[in-house]
This record gives sequence, C-alpha cells and structure tokens, in this order.
Amino acid sequence: MLPVYSKLAEEQAVPPEVRARLPQGWRLSQHQVETYRALMEGDAEAVFNTALTGDGKSLAGQLPTLVHDWQHPLLAMYPTNELIGDQEKQWQDSCAKWQASLNPPALLNAAELDRLMEADDYGQRSDALMSVLRNSVVALTNPDIFHLIMHRFYLRPDDAPDKLIGPLMQRFPQLTFDEFHIFETPQVISVLNALLLLHELGGVARPHRYLFLSATPGELMLEYLERSGLKVRQISGQYCHSETEPDLTRWRRILHAVTVHFDTLRVEAWVEQHLEDTLLPFFLERRPGAKGAIIVNSVAAAYRLLGLLQPRFAAHGLRVEPNTGLTSRARRKVSYEADLLIGTSTVDVGVDFQINFLLFESCNAGSFLQRLGRLGRHDSYTRDGQSYPFTDFVAYALVPDWLQETLFEGRDDAPRLLEPDATVNREQLNAAIRQAYPPQVKMENYARLWGELQTLRVLSGLSHKTVQEEYRETRVRLGQCYETTFNIHLSAAYGRYKTLRETAKPVLEEAESFRGGSYFTCGLIDETEQGASQFKTYDLFMVIANAELKPLDGETFYAEVARAGLARRPFEKQELLAYFRLWGWRAEREDYQLVLDRDIRSWGAEQFGQARPFKGWQLNARGIPGITALNNRLRQRELPALLCLGFHPLELKRRLRLPWLFALHAFESRDGVTGCVAFGREALVLAARLQYAQVNCGGGATIL
Repeated sequence: MLPVYSKLAEEQAVPPEVRARLPQGWRLSQHQVETYRALMEGDAEAVFNTALTGDGKSLAGQLPTLVHDWQHPLLAMYPTNELIGDQEKQWQDSCAKWQASLNPPALLNAAELDRLMEADDYGQRSDALMSVLRNSVVALTNPDIFHLIMHRFYLRPDDAPDKLIGPLMQRFPQLTFDEFHIFETPQVISVLNALLLLHELGGVARPHRYLFLSATPGELMLEYLERSGLKVRQISGQYCHSETEPDLTRWRRILHAVTVHFDTLRVEAWVEQHLEDTLLPFFLERRPGAKGAIIVNSVAAAYRLLGLLQPRFAAHGLRVEPNTGLTSRARRKVSYEADLLIGTSTVDVGVDFQINFLLFESCNAGSFLQRLGRLGRHDSYTRDGQSYPFTDFVAYALVPDWLQETLFEGRDDAPRLLEPDATVNREQLNAAIRQAYPPQVKMENYARLWGELQTLRVLSGLSHKTVQEEYRETRVRLGQCYETTFNIHLSAAYGRYKTLRETAKPVLEEAESFRGGSYFTCGLIDETEQGASQFKTYDLFMVIANAELKPLDGETFYAEVARAGLARRPFEKQELLAYFRLWGWRAEREDYQLVLDRDIRSWGAEQFGQARPFKGWQLNARGIPGITALNNRLRQRELPALLCLGFHPLELKRRLRLPWLFALHAFESRDGVTGCVAFGREALVLAARLQYAQVNCGGGATIL
C-alpha cells in the first residue's frame, strides 16, 4: 500500500480564533477545519467525519473546546474503556500544546460512579452523575452511560424524567460519538431515540451539535437521520497516494507505505509455522527499530499465543505482553511498552499504536480495516525517553480460504479484486475488502420488532405526572418524528409493551438496554497476576471452554476480595454464576453443551423462533469444578432466549447470514430434542432476522 498524505487547510481558510491558538508549527488538515466550522457555524445538527484512520478525526472534534475553553463544554463518548484511557492521555497532551486552561477531563463510567458513591455522600447514582455533569468542561464516557441517562435508568419512580437530561442538555452543546460504527442496529436506535429527544426538548433556543467520527461508517445511522429531518453534513478527507513525496506545504503524511501479506492459516498455526522464519527474525534483524502487535478474535487464543511467545522472545531480551478484556488495567498499560503486544478487540478500535509489525485476523470488513489501520501511523516509537525510528512497515492478514480466493482469483465467474504483488492505495484496498466480505445484514426490521419498545420508554417518561402537562405537545411531535424515522406505528405497540411488561419482563428489559444483559458471568482469581489485579469477572462460556480452572466457592472468593481491599458490591451486582481460580489455558478448546431441563417435544410452534423467558437451563461440561453449585444457580434463572430446533449453530448462522462471532449455543432438552439457542440481545436480533426468513425453528410451523 502506498503512503497516504492528507490535504492541509489553506491558511486563509482557518478561522482567526483557531489560528490564534494553533501550537507553533502546526497545520490543520482541511477536514479538521471543515469539522470545526460545521460545529460552530451553519445549521448542520449531525456532522459525520469519515476521514481515514490516522488523520486526526479526534482532534477535529476537540477543536471547539481547545479554542474556546470552558465556553464550549464537550461530552465525548467512546465504545471501549481502553479507548477512553487512550483519549484521556491525548486530551491532556492536546491541552498542553494548545495552552488550553482546562482541568483534566472527567472520566464517567460505571467504576468511576461506584468510586464516587463510595467516597462522597451521594444518596443515589443520579446525584453523583449530576455532580460530574455540572462540574466538567470535558467528560469522557461511553454510549452505555449516555443511554442510561437518556432512558431514565438512573432515576427513582418519583424523580422528574428530565432530572438528568436537563443538566446534560444545558451543559454540553456538543456530543461526540467516536468509532460509533462498531455498534449494531439496537445501539443505533438507542442513540437516535436520545438525540431526537434532545433535539425536541432543546429546540432553536439550545441548538446542539452531534458529531460522529468513523473511518468505516455504517449506512443505517445516516438513513435514519435523513428520515428524522435533522440537518446532516458529511465531511471526508482529501488524500494523495504517492511513492514520491508531494508538496509538503499542501500535504501531510498520515500513513506510511505498508507491505501486506495474505495467508489462510489460523493465527496460532501461522505463529507456530512462522515463528522462526518470519516473526522472530523481524524483531531481531531490526532491533531496536521494531515494535509490533498481534490482534486476534478470542481472548483464549491471545493467552495461548502469550504462553508460546513470551519465553521465546524473552530468550532474546524481548518482551511480550497481553491486552485483552481479561487483562488487568495495570498490565494493559504496560503492554503498550512491550516489543510485542497480543490483543483482542479491546485495542483494534481507535487506539493509537506505535508499531511497524502487525499480524491480525478479522471477522468482517470493518474489523479488517480497523485492525490494519493500527499500522503505519508513526515514524518511530518512544521508550524511556528515547526515540527509535522505523524503517519499514509489514502486515500479515490471516483470512478464510474463500476470502483469499475472492480477492486474488475471483469467485463465481467474478474478476479478481486484487493483483498479487501489486501496488495499491489504501482506498483501493479498502474497497476490495468491503466488496470481498459478505455485506452485513442491516436488521432494519429490528426497529419495528424491538426498537419501538425502547422508543415507548422514552415517550412514557414524558408522561410522568411531574411533567405530563408541560410535555403534552412535545410527546405528540416526538412520537410523529419517531414513527417517520424508524418506520414504526407506536399506537399498535403500546399493547405489546404492556403485555411484555406483565408476562415477559426479562425480554422487555433486554429490549430496553443498550448492549444487552450479561447472563453468564463468573468470578475469577487470576493466578497469573498479582494483588488486586487478580480479581476479575468474565464470560462463563469462554472460561469453561478454554481455561485451566481450580475450584473456588463464593464465600472464599469474597473473603479474598475483602483482603485485597476491594469493594464487594461491584462483583455482587453482576450476579455471578460461579467462582474459579484461573491458573492457565488449555492447548485446545473443550466443548460444552447447554441442557434445558424440560420436555419440549410436544411444544407448539409459538414456543420456538421467538424471544421468550425460559427457565431450567443447565450446563454439561467435563472437568468443570463446582459444576453442581453452578447448575443450581443457573436453573433458577429466567433468561430471555430463543430456541431453534434441528440446526447446528454454524449452520443457522450461515443460513441467516449472521456475524461469525454471533453467540449461538448448541442445546439438548430433557427429552432428547436438539437445536441451538440464543440468549439476551442475540435472541432479540435472531427473532428479528427470522421474521423474514423461511426457516422452520420447530413445532411444525415455518416462521415467515
């Protein structure tokens, strides 16, 4: 891939107030200036910046606050805690360079709210939130917190529904959603519900700007926004791709040239086969000018690779560290200083890497482009105050056989998309990757099946006795806007909303949530870490399939939590199903099966292919300590689930074009009926997909 140069803004195009604050020697890209103007001038309410990775989209969104300080407060949202931490450092660095008189940004997440509740005399979570909102010029949070605020989850029954929305609306004229493309239809609907509410409540007197930043944007958000009537502006970068350096008074290099190798091996097989002839030599031949990352789809694969590579690299004085959802915060921080980082999706979205080697796998076009976008962003890396330049940049992309064939040979009589050994620019490669991967299902009918329930929650808040008269006309206008935006009919949905609340509350709660509930969480004491970092929670299914575990009961777990000086409440809130000591990882994954302790052979079609609450689940897995106690807890829980008989999970995912990592599990009933089951959010998404697919899920009926 050729290097990429971004077009710089002409000096006369930069607003005077921005020129006055620019750090010495700085030039802004054209898209950054256009974004600043769109946020500060004109009538655009929603602004999309789709500049390429590495082109300073985050800075574009920060400019109004860096230039105007406390006069332009900002609420910025990021999809992962790792990205929030990365942006916190970038904010502090930007404030120093721009000489912005701002306090450090406030971090607003569940852990910070827990800390505030412990440290200060707040009667409820909403009071702690109000304190942060009212006293912060810059608040860095996640869309989950925003969803909980806007959908009244932090309020008591007698609280006014705008208790938190009001301070948020009055305090922050700009809301930024960074890397929002990673979210699916349910999250898009949640955010649109909230933004349309803010727009209706604010009106022309308190105009807001909503900024979306993504190099790989989805289409559904734009479609909904256009229907909503909000004024939308799209801003993209302008680029030069050239082996020869262009005029640097007009262009700035943002990405280096990269050599990309494609292979069809799985990541662990590739490392075992190429450790001695490719991977290790890259670092030894270029040291100290070599630094790299391996990004994989699974936490288990990351830790198995860590066990293989750590001693081999250590023998040459090189350090390998993990960075996954299971890795402690302290160890994640250290991982960026290592010679080789092994990470998962925690690091592939927006995190700014200083690397010149990348090995990665992906599950769709978006993750491919995001992960490849981590490479080539920097000329060098810094360690202990010393800078080490990079001389070349190399990526190894591990893809399925069919994708390799589509790219380099062509499938079904279609021409190949890429020539072997060719030189291409990034936009050409990006286009080929998007065309080669199957298009993701939009799931627009999710809005009509489940999204409308979330919409009704918003409207019901405006019917609260404390504000019912005040918002009478607002409810009518907002309801009409929701119906137009999502193509739904709310009058018909009220009865269904009431029925679900009375007869299937777990399903309704799932529909009203942002990312969905976590129903299978276990507590861990990780023997590979030290001190408070040992205490973790994680997905039960991943752990029992891949980890080496020792028995642990809840009483012992919480006693050790207390001895480590940690609060018990954050663990209890997760309603842990089991407790283990984790001391290693299996060389191969161990299968498990879910068992439904009910006879279902005689059930009718209405019991299948639909999201419903089910009780009586058990786990059948070999070698799991404490399995009896685990199953005693599990069988008592009523979980939102969808059953589909006669299919293996992989077969159903292929039939319905579901994402490869979509969570479907094999199950067997007490009377020997087999099939697959989806829980929680996946159950709702699967129900929406089945609504238009002719797939017989059981009971003798075809779902139409």
